Amino acid sequence: MTRLGGKERMVLDNGRFLRSELNNITQMIEEHIRTTMSAYRLVAGALAAWLNGEKSINDEDLEKVTEIEEKGNTLKSVIIHELAKAHTLMQREDLLRLVHYNDKIADGSEWCMFHLQHITPTWVPAGALRNGIARCCKLLTEEITQQKEAVRFLSLNMEESMKRADEVCKLEKAIDSAVRDVLSLLYSADMPLPILLRVRDLINMLEDIANFGEDAAITIRTLSLTLNT
Repeated sequence: MTRLGGKERMVLDNGRFLRSELNNITQMIEEHIRTTMSAYRLVAGALAAWLNGEKSINDEDLEKVTEIEEKGNTLKSVIIHELAKAHTLMQREDLLRLVHYNDKIADGSEWCMFHLQHITPTWVPAGALRNGIARCCKLLTEEITQQKEAVRFLSLNMEESMKRADEVCKLEKAIDSAVRDVLSLLYSADMPLPILLRVRDLINMLEDIANFGEDAAITIRTLSLTLNT
């Protein structure tokens, strides 16, 4: 009985260790997505200013996003190192995948700011096109917020994490529809071709960020199943 009791305590201690390890890594992933999300917030602010008629994105704006992207890369490297040492082998691949998808927020944000820097001095949208771009930006902000919350609840409340992941997927579908509407309006707009192509690339990049958010949500769903077993 003593031997069995000791074994039982060892199993329980191991379970506590694995839970502590998971909490540590998910907290690091949460910090990573908060960092990458701050890059998108700068883009969202620049988009709002552009839609309100401001016609310049300076080099400092782009440099700020680049700095955040580099900070995110540093955090990603730390997380990868921690995962390499972790004992939770069953979830390691999914956690790595989640970090990769979260990282795409900063990558995409840097590209969005780059496109805006070339668009804003010469063209500002109006009417339905302006409203459509504003809607895309608003929906994407909501999606990234839900993505962050889904990560935050990973080690706290799996049901809540799944709920947020489901919301991410719903918002991604809404963004797909909004992007199609914007592109339809864009292709019929009277504007120089180089600007049209730049705006198209900007809108497509916003959609790409949304798609990576959906990929992250699917990964979170998988994690919620394996972490509950």
